[in-house]
Amino acid sequence: MNSLSAPLRLTIQQLGLNQLVLGLSGGLDSMVLLELCHQLALDTSIGLKAVYIHHGLSANADLWAEFCQQQCLKRGIAFEVQKVQLNPTANIEAQARAARYSALAAFINSPQTALLTAHHADDQLETLLLALKRGAGPAGLSGIAALQPFASGWLARPLLDFSREQLEAFAQQQQLQWIEDESNNDSRFDRNFLRLQVIPLLQQRWPAFRQNALRSVAHIQQQQQFVEKQLDQLLPTVMHGAELDLKLLTAQDLTTQKLLVRRWLALTGLNPSTDWLERFFSELIGAKADAQPLLELDVYQIRRFANKAYITQVTEVPQAGVLLELKAGQQLNTVVGQFLLNSEGKGTALLLIDEPLYLVFGLFSLPFKPAGERQSKELKQWLKLWAIPPWQRLQLPVLVQNNQVVAVLGLASNTAQQHATAFIDWQKG
Repeated sequence: MNSLSAPLRLTIQQLGLNQLVLGLSGGLDSMVLLELCHQLALDTSIGLKAVYIHHGLSANADLWAEFCQQQCLKRGIAFEVQKVQLNPTANIEAQARAARYSALAAFINSPQTALLTAHHADDQLETLLLALKRGAGPAGLSGIAALQPFASGWLARPLLDFSREQLEAFAQQQQLQWIEDESNNDSRFDRNFLRLQVIPLLQQRWPAFRQNALRSVAHIQQQQQFVEKQLDQLLPTVMHGAELDLKLLTAQDLTTQKLLVRRWLALTGLNPSTDWLERFFSELIGAKADAQPLLELDVYQIRRFANKAYITQVTEVPQAGVLLELKAGQQLNTVVGQFLLNSEGKGTALLLIDEPLYLVFGLFSLPFKPAGERQSKELKQWLKLWAIPPWQRLQLPVLVQNNQVVAVLGLASNTAQQHATAFIDWQKG
């Protein structure tokens, strides 16, 4: 058995994998991994598929996709091309990486499926140096993980312990073909600058530099895994549902607070800079009690309400007013959404009277008497009583008849859910 295939075989055995999906670029590294997977598939029953991500950044991308297809066809391996759209005005390297993994995630649909990428030891060293350049903490300095959960299954990098020189020796021995991306020689990209100019000098001065640096990465990874395990045990004690309880958080020492906030944000895939984290403590936690501070991070908004921090996606707020009218005789149908029922309503009897039913947003001044309550109040008073955050109130669909609220759909308040609930859907005509 070739030594390069040992980590891959061990990963398959440990995780009980039955399907591998290879992110194939056609370069040296991925062609080595393709050949290793092919040799493995010949003497096992494991499923194998290769996927080429077409970024559209090079005029040669179509030729590379065709090359990958021919290489897979020659080996009898299933192959697919996935095209992604990039914004040329943004960070191309980061954007391409995010788009690539997003597209590949669709293929990892079970715990017995793993995505394979051909990252090797030189990639790990470059990642460490880039993390040092941007002042990363332990999570960033721990570099590329050899194995981690991904989508519904796993992401594995079985070549991470091998240098490019070792991969090239294997490729020549197996008489493999591969393509050379012309952008790999462009030193404007940070990774290429390190690969072409910086690392050769370091290796020339200190021949053991790569080996020693990667040993440091392994040490940091071990400590980071321990810290994350401790944080995962502590984080639920300062949360209510998905929200961070700021009163409980600030009872911890400041260092622990910062680590917990980072871990809480990581649950949504967010990794803030040190400067952003300082703003979280000064502008969000440090704001006045009646303030409603808002911070943006990637495509999310982090807000504070009732001494809790919320993570919400940036969404368009529905325009206040009538969205849909349901006239007498139209029916309630399949079960889809939860709503708080008016005490006068009797399930489907809501639509049996000769008055139209309106679906509206933002009309909070209308009266509402929830089931189990003695008096009617304006809807905005109930929403405030139930501690529904202001930005959520604007997105609550409300059913109205005779200028009165009869149901509030999708209500998230735990207090409100103590009242009578039912499930409805409706359609026009």
